[in-house]
Amino acid sequence: MYKIGVYGASGYMGGEAVKLILEHPQFELAWATSRSKKPIAYFHRNLLGSRLRLVHPDEIGHCDAVLFSLPSGNVMQLAPGFIKQGTKVIDLGADFRLKDKADWERVYGKKHSSWEMTEQAVYGIAELYRNEIKQAKLIANPGCFSSSVILALAPLIKHDVIETETIVVDGLSGTAGAGAELDRALHHPELGNNILPYNVVDHRHIYEMEQELGYLTCEKVCIHFTPAYVPITRGILCVIHVFPKKNIEPTMLFDLYQELYKDEYFIKIMDMEKQDKASWQYLPYPWVAAVSGTNYCHIGFDIDQRRNSLVIFSVLDSVGKGGAHAAVQNLNIMFGLDETLGLTRYGSHPY
Repeated sequence: MYKIGVYGASGYMGGEAVKLILEHPQFELAWATSRSKKPIAYFHRNLLGSRLRLVHPDEIGHCDAVLFSLPSGNVMQLAPGFIKQGTKVIDLGADFRLKDKADWERVYGKKHSSWEMTEQAVYGIAELYRNEIKQAKLIANPGCFSSSVILALAPLIKHDVIETETIVVDGLSGTAGAGAELDRALHHPELGNNILPYNVVDHRHIYEMEQELGYLTCEKVCIHFTPAYVPITRGILCVIHVFPKKNIEPTMLFDLYQELYKDEYFIKIMDMEKQDKASWQYLPYPWVAAVSGTNYCHIGFDIDQRRNSLVIFSVLDSVGKGGAHAAVQNLNIMFGLDETLGLTRYGSHPY
């Protein structure tokens, strides 16, 4: 059994991490922290009866790995001490995601105090960096939108199929992605029958997308990304418009995705055909509810032959494959376990 700590367990991401560790057959929850003295059920009703006591950070002991779920700027100060003690670190936040210091400090509006740690951090998309994750001491878990877009575009960019400077992404997010802090715009009367665009240009996740996809090509990658909150709780849908360099058939497109992801347990490529003469086509495209509460990413696509464009759909759970579930997948790899351990649940249907 490996002892895992969750540093910052009162928020949605931290609570999801706690639940996964409690369920995991090879992990033992060493501690879960909160600066509040309230019981864990105050924050996470689903953990009522778990007998788990949240502890102050000053009370923690040694563990084999720690998952940090803290606001940006905090983990860079705490991670070096844990790593020095031999503890593996996964940051569910953004402190170590970007490899350009000037970009990070401008985007997050802070000075980075542990840049040498960023240089050794591994970006935590297991499907792209599995071998590096096996040897890593520090993992920078990706942002949820970033994971969705990178996984959706990697096959196309790797095989030089699309123009890389005209990628347009609309990202629709459930409100859990905003965290547990209260905000007027996310209050149910405001968002319940609404769609709320936010940070519509120069979103911070763009820098992760461009950075990671840029490693797959010698060409410049430019992502035009606009997100919006929609009145669901968990999950995101990215609608991605790209333009192929030459004509491509649906079977060729499907084969590209299958080639890259054929051995990836958590990536599912939609292979349901359109219904002949149907007025409304739904079958070939992924649904957010299908991946809620899971570590799966579902990807679908369609081709507009008249306009020479492709539309790619990518769905995942913002605190699942886009957060705590991906972190546990990385933990499994770091400890030499089957990476699907504790993560094979399917989504609830109906959700």
